[in-house]
Amino acid sequence: MSLQAKTKRLSVFSGLHFRFLGLVAGIAVLLMTAQLATDTISEMNKTKANRYKEALGVTNVIARSLEKQFWDIDVDDIEQILASVLERSDILQLTLVDVNKTFWLDGDVVSSLIIPSEHSPLQTRAMETGKTAFEVSENKIEVAEPLMDTASSGFGAKPQVMAAVTISFHNPGLMEVLVPILKSKIYSVIPILLFGLLIAAKMVSQITAPLRGLSQTAQAIAAGDLDREAEGKGAIEIRQLADSFNQMVATIRQNIAQIYELAYVDKITRLPNREFFKRELTAAVSKVLRNKASGALLFVDLDGFKRVNDTFGHEFGDKLLSQFADRIGEVVRNGDQISFDAAQEAHELASKDSQKQSKASTFARLGGDEFTILLPEIREETDAAAVARRIIASVSAPFEIDGKEIMVGTSIGISTFPRDGQDYQSILKHADMAMYQAKDEGKNTYRFFSAELNEQASNKLEVESDLRKALVNGELSLFYQPKIDSHTNSVVSLEALIRWHHPEKGMINPGAFISIAEDCGLILPLGEYVIETACEQLVAFAKQGRSLPIAVNVSIQQFEKEDFSDIVIAILKRTDANPRLLELEITESMAMNNPDIALTHIQILKEIGVRFAIDDFGTGYSNLAQLSRIPFDVFKIDCSFVNALCGDDKNGEAIVRTIIALAHSLNYETVAKGVETQEQLDALKKAGCRIMQGFLFAKPMNIDNLNGWLGEAEALSQKAVA
Repeated sequence: MSLQAKTKRLSVFSGLHFRFLGLVAGIAVLLMTAQLATDTISEMNKTKANRYKEALGVTNVIARSLEKQFWDIDVDDIEQILASVLERSDILQLTLVDVNKTFWLDGDVVSSLIIPSEHSPLQTRAMETGKTAFEVSENKIEVAEPLMDTASSGFGAKPQVMAAVTISFHNPGLMEVLVPILKSKIYSVIPILLFGLLIAAKMVSQITAPLRGLSQTAQAIAAGDLDREAEGKGAIEIRQLADSFNQMVATIRQNIAQIYELAYVDKITRLPNREFFKRELTAAVSKVLRNKASGALLFVDLDGFKRVNDTFGHEFGDKLLSQFADRIGEVVRNGDQISFDAAQEAHELASKDSQKQSKASTFARLGGDEFTILLPEIREETDAAAVARRIIASVSAPFEIDGKEIMVGTSIGISTFPRDGQDYQSILKHADMAMYQAKDEGKNTYRFFSAELNEQASNKLEVESDLRKALVNGELSLFYQPKIDSHTNSVVSLEALIRWHHPEKGMINPGAFISIAEDCGLILPLGEYVIETACEQLVAFAKQGRSLPIAVNVSIQQFEKEDFSDIVIAILKRTDANPRLLELEITESMAMNNPDIALTHIQILKEIGVRFAIDDFGTGYSNLAQLSRIPFDVFKIDCSFVNALCGDDKNGEAIVRTIIALAHSLNYETVAKGVETQEQLDALKKAGCRIMQGFLFAKPMNIDNLNGWLGEAEALSQKAVA
């Protein structure tokens, strides 16, 4: 602790001590002052009462001594007596006057026998009443006492007044009375006060010392030391306060732990979450920039997690995520180059200064089935690749959940920093792009980010933005490719294919935007547009007298929606199209991904006459037992098998024959697509396939060209019949 901090703390504690002591001293002084004031007032009243009694007594003594010998002594002797009395310091004035007012004595020879023109009213009242008269003013006490002639009065007769003596005594003021009293009180009070203050200081120290400990504990806790406990010493109230303080700190620790867990820990996997990972990655980037080093970010995504979630439910999926996190955590912990920070250790890391960031990796869950691994320092890219390979190898073993064995894969994208970015968003985005590249290239592998991926992502974003505008601006349309009966050369149906008329780039084929629409969610409005436009064309054909079925391709996102069949029925009602002329094509993998949903939708729509075709048959890994449960109407033979008919593969024709035989055994119609040569046409006829489509017959056309082509085809068909 610095000297300044120590001085500040000492001043705080000293101030507290002296404030308590000052409070006690102030109370003591206040009490003693009140007592002193009470005693002083009492002493003053007592002093004045005594002075009044003394004035009466002195005057009475003088009067009684003079009246005994008043007629026997000389005036000069009386004057001497008065003069001796006047020597008292408390007597201001003394006068004697006879009842006949023949002489007036004041203890001063010079002024004696001079009869003043005015006499004291007090003397007059004393001589008239024969009783003591007195008057008290602010500065003096004046007493007039009559001299009575008791000797010359007969028995039982009232004594006669001979004279009256008047004495003015000094009446002491407030300060004259107060100062002596205060001096006497202070001399006795100060020792008592000092002794009391010493005892009070000791008692205050016993109170402030524990409070000083509580204050130090509070400052330590405010500085972040939540493990500090207050020591309860002294009075029971202080001990109770310390216990309450410790309980409060314990509650704060619990609350902070709960807040931290809510803010930084994933509930399902107990891994650090996105917010914690963002902080760690930001700190790691700052460190590698300072040290001119490199780090890596692995973006890990489960392959097939959505299928597991949809099949077994979210609770089952959460268990898979938890087991996946445990397994990958073990791989990361046991790595040669890196270590693992579990969520339980994260709080300790968070409390350390970022300058002291650990070299250990951080394994976190961003959300869903997305995980990230931070390698804050690598020597070269092969370090990150080695971790990725270990993760992929560990996931290859099945997961056992609720008695079921689940197989999933993992795709990993890797970005390095600072090469691929110097901020959280850039590094994470580039690793995410690399992960999707790994998925596009077959899944269950890893890929590093490259500039080409960034360019592809930029182009993808541009296509997505333009496609959103295209849906609003009417830039989309349908092209139609005829399906031909090879025996009669007549058109039996059409396949609707989406086309995009870009205002700047011209015609854009579906391969350039369908996958992007699937990734960004636009495939749903796009798919509904295709179905509705095809139904409107069915109505237009009906008005022309044509009855040509139209087949529409359906995406997996559309087909797996619970309300897919309701949407199709609503479109048919809205357009008033004939359901029996609408054919929906789904791929083999779509049908097998969730057979129950597929069967439900197909059964509902087939009840109103909609036909279903299984597209690209033979390219997936279908369970024929499950496939046979689904009532398809058409099998479409994939182009790859059609191309194999005329190649070096001698098994091509046998495979096609097998597919056609299987379809016929299930009472399915077969359609071969991608027929481009006469040789393929002849081979397919020979194999037993009757319906075909391809460039050999016609390319996809817009509706205007199709109407012209259909007119020519119908004319040729009529000539052939004629």
